Amino acid sequence: MPKILICEDEENIVTFLKAELEYESFETDVALDGNKALELFAKNQYSLILLDIMLPRKNGLEVLHEIRKTSVTPVIIVTARKEVYDKVAFLNAGADDYITKPFDTLELIARIKRNIERTAEAGQTAGLTLNKDSYQAHIDGAELNLTKTEFEILLCLYESIDAVKTRDEIIKTVFGSYYGESNIIDANIKNIRAKLAKHTGREVITTIRGKGYVIRS
Repeated sequence: MPKILICEDEENIVTFLKAELEYESFETDVALDGNKALELFAKNQYSLILLDIMLPRKNGLEVLHEIRKTSVTPVIIVTARKEVYDKVAFLNAGADDYITKPFDTLELIARIKRNIERTAEAGQTAGLTLNKDSYQAHIDGAELNLTKTEFEILLCLYESIDAVKTRDEIIKTVFGSYYGESNIIDANIKNIRAKLAKHTGREVITTIRGKGYVIRS
């Protein structure tokens, strides 16, 4: 069942949102301030976050910046502010969508479902998340501490979910041109797998003999 984090300090809106979302078969958690939002986010896996801008303690933009350091979980901004520069600021900071109060319930539910579907289609796979700005990668919320080359190899596979990438294709993506022996990829994949294995017992990167490597959805 998809789980949604509601970050909102107006309790009447929280009550309404919880009732509507649970009617649509979503689980919900509630954070009435920015610090609580980050605390819950660190402890749980969410399918989507509804984030108000004007939160106490930490505002919505601060919360969004912290979330985007480790996660690509979809975030919909929900706010009474209608200024274009607010929308642009949050979209540039990594928000996926934006809706203003008062909102139409059917529209909000439709946006929530579409953003969750879009994330699934994009291949947020097996608890794996990558942040291209910070070069951080996480599996099930645990940081992998990859080198720059390891991160870029994993990103190459992650951005092509279900597509087998040959060693030469990975080399071209990561290094820009042919770079030494293709076994440099094998060596880095071995290191990535070792770091993944510390946090998960499942296979994330599959070897296709005679072809290359793939991350399955």
